[in-house]
Amino acid sequence: MLDQLKCLIEYQKIEDKRNQLMRSYEEGPRRIAELQKEFEYFEEQFLSKKEECENAKKTHRDIELEIEELRARLGRQKTRLGEVKTNKEYQAISKEIEETKKEVSKNEDSALELIEKIEVLVKEVAELEKDLRARRGVVEEQRAVLEKEGGELQVRLDRLEDIRRQVRERVNPDLLKKTDFLFVKQAGIAVSSVENGVCNVCHMNIPPQKFIELQRDEDILQCPHCHRFLYWPGHEGYCINEQDLDSI
Repeated sequence: MLDQLKCLIEYQKIEDKRNQLMRSYEEGPRRIAELQKEFEYFEEQFLSKKEECENAKKTHRDIELEIEELRARLGRQKTRLGEVKTNKEYQAISKEIEETKKEVSKNEDSALELIEKIEVLVKEVAELEKDLRARRGVVEEQRAVLEKEGGELQVRLDRLEDIRRQVRERVNPDLLKKTDFLFVKQAGIAVSSVENGVCNVCHMNIPPQKFIELQRDEDILQCPHCHRFLYWPGHEGYCINEQDLDSI
């Protein structure tokens, strides 16, 4: 068994596990952002409905004030009506009184419509506020869970990084340089097993002579197609127990 090849296989397994943990670690903040965005959407709905309700209440207050002013005007007009001396003045003030009464009636109708609308809006706002409180609780709970998981993943990543560093120190510098280059160039996979004469990553056939050499386990070989380092899992010494990494 080639010690350097075993180191490369172990290095690949560590990188695979590291990438898996990184994806899970990065998923946490992304999910938190999604939850926050979803919450903010419902919060905007609540605030918009609340603003609509407040505007309706303000409009109702303005109309009530307008009605009070119109009634005061109506009282003054009726007082003037009792003081007129000519028929022409009487008719003019009477017309003003009728117009004022129409305005009062119109505003009272508007006020009643607004009261009905406000009653509906108040109920909708209350329901939305209740829903928002529940959603806030869920978001805070899920955020706490995700942050806890993120912390645990960070601890695992730190432990894995220590193991990764130790493995890298055991690899020949030139070989390590080639391996790191392959990690970058070949989508994070620098080492591949070969089964039935086929590279398990690029799925291309290995020349028969090279496959025989691989089984002899005399040198570190690379795939002639994807250039990844190859190993034959028929050698039990190269079968790294991934369960050991899962326990990290």
